[in-house]
Amino acid sequence: MSNVFAIITEQILRKCGGEPICTHVGDVQICAIKKHPTYQTFRRQVRLNRKKPTASLRLWESVVTLAREGDEQEREKWLMIVLDLLTPYLEGWSKDLARKWHYEISDIRSAMIEGLLEAWSSTADGATSKKLRDTMMTRAFARARSLVDAGSSETCTDSVEFWISEGIHVGDSTLRASSIIDTGAVRDPDADERIRGERIGSLLQRMGAMDQANRLHGEIRDGSRNEAHAPTITPAQVGQSWVDGRNLYYRFSDLLPQYISFKEAANIVGFSESQASRRAGKGSLPFRVLWIGNSRVVSVKSLMHILGIQDSILHPDDVENGASHIVG
Repeated sequence: MSNVFAIITEQILRKCGGEPICTHVGDVQICAIKKHPTYQTFRRQVRLNRKKPTASLRLWESVVTLAREGDEQEREKWLMIVLDLLTPYLEGWSKDLARKWHYEISDIRSAMIEGLLEAWSSTADGATSKKLRDTMMTRAFARARSLVDAGSSETCTDSVEFWISEGIHVGDSTLRASSIIDTGAVRDPDADERIRGERIGSLLQRMGAMDQANRLHGEIRDGSRNEAHAPTITPAQVGQSWVDGRNLYYRFSDLLPQYISFKEAANIVGFSESQASRRAGKGSLPFRVLWIGNSRVVSVKSLMHILGIQDSILHPDDVENGASHIVG
């Protein structure tokens, strides 16, 4: 008899192994906290019961943020962790329900997972992490009850807190890139890519930020970049990769810091720190936060998405060509 709860845990352990896991910002190498637990230890430490220790709630908020706004390759892992942190509070109730209604426990638990995922998909991104947790748990209970009590409109209406037991735990230039070519009218993807890269290169040069770009380009060309972070090459981009047979592309966000402080993020969207804190409590803050100990940080990629800034895929040659036009 399969146990979907155990399968989820096994999948996470297979992905994480026995290595330290960072549930603050997702990357052990850049996290300000030096000591990180293995996943097994982390799972035992987080308690989402009625007492809800502040440290556990902050970790839960960071995990939810990583599952919502992390890198595409990582979102699935963090969503699995979200599910795995909630299933311990469903185990006992699923057993009781199966025994009372003489129903297969594996089917009940599968229905609960469906309920958790439905709530995850349907809950607004701006909802607080606590509200998301309660909504997911309530939906899980409702799906299980509707399974064993088919034909009845009865669902779980008790507060979710009732079911969570205590025991579980530059110089300027006259050159303007947009003054010659209307990029919106460019239909050739390869040409559009080159123009985009040159425009960004010219902007970086005027801002005096090309040194940072050149350092990144050097890491990419000498092979010291983690290739897992390289964007996938599309057929239109093969033209710039066949010469040396390597993927030298990167994203614009790679030139930026991964995280900024909560106060800086609030100022960017027009709030003071206190206003942003109040909005966070109400679930009306446009971005999510990550907790590093007692400090809050915000993902730059998340802010780019909120502000409508495209995370363009760039080639070093194009960016450098654009910069060279500015310096003459």
